Amino acid sequence: MGRKSYRLLRIIDVTQWQRRLFLGEGNEDTYTVKVDRGIVELMSKLRWMLDEGMTFQNAVFRTHGCSGAIWFGEDYINAEKWYTLFHYCRYERLFPFKDGKLYFEGCNVAEGAEGWRFLEAAARSLRSGGVAIGWTSLGYSAASSSVKHLWGDTRQVTFIPERGGADLYFFENGKRVDDGVNRPS
Repeated sequence: MGRKSYRLLRIIDVTQWQRRLFLGEGNEDTYTVKVDRGIVELMSKLRWMLDEGMTFQNAVFRTHGCSGAIWFGEDYINAEKWYTLFHYCRYERLFPFKDGKLYFEGCNVAEGAEGWRFLEAAARSLRSGGVAIGWTSLGYSAASSSVKHLWGDTRQVTFIPERGGADLYFFENGKRVDDGVNRPS
């Protein structure tokens, strides 16, 4: 198998042929997973990585998105599915390092209350602590290997594990927007 630990996991939905044209190359510290048959294929690949003992510091999900969800072809993952797929299937073991980051490039993933819930579910899957980041706007990827967002807000949820519980912090454009008790709406 070779190398087992990487700085970055890139998960890319390639169900549309256009996405295959501009994947961009990673480097030796990046492991790329291409998904063209939906969530079942994604779960199979994540299970294989777990079985191989692979671990990652960060992940980028390059998919389509909508408020509170990412898409792989016709399949979506929202907060509830994230909890089922990552927590109950124990895929969080892929990210054992402190201060991990999960970045969601899809359009509108962080939009509205559903967006906050999705980012919270993703952040909680970083058991050693970390942050989930997404956008509230449309993006585009014309002839590039990454998605560009020209407007909208960046949202992030930071998860800090504590003895007997955990702390969650909510940020929009770098500014904390929760009051320490209530989540933003």
